[in-house]
Amino acid sequence: MEDYIVSARKYRPVTFDSVVGQKALTTTLKNAISSGKLANTYLFCGPRGVGKTTCARIFAKTINCTNRGADGEACGECESCKSFNEELRSYNVFELDAASNNSVDDIRNLTEQVRIPPMNGKYKVYIIDEVHMLSQAAFNAFLKTLEEPPKYAIFILATTEKHKIIPTILSRCQIYDFGRISNKDIVEHLKSVAQKEGVKAEQEALAVIAEKSDGGMRDALSIFDQVVSFTAGNVTYQKTIENLNVIDYDYYFRFTDMFLEKRIPESLMLLSDILSKGFDGSHLISGLMLHLRNLLVSKDACTLPLLEVSDEMRERYKAQAAKCQPKFLFRALKICNDCDLNYRVSKNKRLLVELTLIRVAQADEDDEGSGRKPTRLHPIFKKTAARQAAPATAAPKATVKPVIAQPAQVQTPQPARKNAIPSFKGDSIFTSIYGNRLAGRPDLPDGHHTVQAADTGQHPAKPLDQARLEDCWSNFAATLPKQDTPLKNRMINCHPTVKTDTLFTVTAGNPMMAQEINLAKDRILDYIRGQFSNPSISVDIIVDQTRNVEHLLTREERYSKMKKENPALAELESVFGLELR
Repeated sequence: MEDYIVSARKYRPVTFDSVVGQKALTTTLKNAISSGKLANTYLFCGPRGVGKTTCARIFAKTINCTNRGADGEACGECESCKSFNEELRSYNVFELDAASNNSVDDIRNLTEQVRIPPMNGKYKVYIIDEVHMLSQAAFNAFLKTLEEPPKYAIFILATTEKHKIIPTILSRCQIYDFGRISNKDIVEHLKSVAQKEGVKAEQEALAVIAEKSDGGMRDALSIFDQVVSFTAGNVTYQKTIENLNVIDYDYYFRFTDMFLEKRIPESLMLLSDILSKGFDGSHLISGLMLHLRNLLVSKDACTLPLLEVSDEMRERYKAQAAKCQPKFLFRALKICNDCDLNYRVSKNKRLLVELTLIRVAQADEDDEGSGRKPTRLHPIFKKTAARQAAPATAAPKATVKPVIAQPAQVQTPQPARKNAIPSFKGDSIFTSIYGNRLAGRPDLPDGHHTVQAADTGQHPAKPLDQARLEDCWSNFAATLPKQDTPLKNRMINCHPTVKTDTLFTVTAGNPMMAQEINLAKDRILDYIRGQFSNPSISVDIIVDQTRNVEHLLTREERYSKMKKENPALAELESVFGLELR
């Protein structure tokens, strides 16, 4: 039986022109060889399986070729090329795996070899793979050799993690960044391999393999060999997704149609069908995100080149994208991305995916899925909108009442008072906006509060009362917004005391607390004057640092206090294994 060679080795490129997806880099290397402008050190970096080591070997073989062609490629016939092809190296090419030879002694042995000139040929080439695995001491021992090597020595360093190489090494290298190979290039290369191997392969199947390889040609060829073995030489789309455990594209199209038609129960049943086949929820969310992204780029002709699918699938994407609004796609992508980020830490992963599908189905509704809270109108604005929306014919006719003349009354002008409180009645916009400051009047409907001046004649001025003053103080603190939490805490720790009918005092425990209350003094007085209908009320703020200020308990302290007061709570915690969250 003939020895089997995997495709990744059997079809490994041997010339620069046969390297897939790195045209710019190979052209640069060929031009440097043709012009004789060779650097002493090169750094090839990039993801796995994109041709770093392959290009390093081709480069090492080409520079020692004695009969290079006009295109700058090695001839493959000279003694140097033949020895390289037979043994994958020659006497002038040395490969070192830095992952297993990363000590100072290994680098010292390398520098000793560098001193010996080549036996035949012009250059000695040292290829160091996974160079980022060298230790710090090994890097330092390597510095001098890299900076001033012999003219005949060329170093090619290859790595997948350039950020781990120290800057002093990087500054001595010509850096070549190898990018991921596009799915289109991978599919074309797999087609040629399939033809050479006599394998029948569908375009969609090869596209799935290319997508699964994540831009690496070596991974793509390994997956191709696996699928060929599974399908016995007939690579179809269905067999490929079955072997690679990939969710069929059709599921994502069906999900999108259900989202657009608000068929939430059917989408949940389709999710159950997918999970029953052994697929993980994270794979579904990742695939759905990619599908929504493809729909988004299909909305505009200028972004269509970003869609790396077959022509048949491209038309299908364009047809479904025409039914989707951009707002829906943006919000759906955001929702799926949040699910993907939270999936690993979620305790109920299926529920998380189900909630995501429900939210995506509602993503085209206003203020849903965008992270914004729905806009809520104050009751006064709702009433105004209702009156404006009501038809004119629905308004009842006004009843004309006779006007009875009243004798004229001469009003004595009152002198303007400082801090006088104006009157606001009913659904005033002022009381709607500043309702939190005027809270505390349970006798007023819908949370609206009316503040009357003392000289209106409607409510007589009331003297200060200790019990009612404390209630007004507490009510004002309770209605403060979240941004006034520091003031709220200060007011809770300070208690007002009535001194006269129009004067009360507030004792603060320290100057900072007194300053905080003094800044809000006008707001507090406006509220209390309105509650007592007495604009002459005033306040004195006193600092007494000897007073013991009550400490605000944390959640944990309050919980401990509750357990001490109620032992049954502690017993319940131990029996059911409860904990405070």
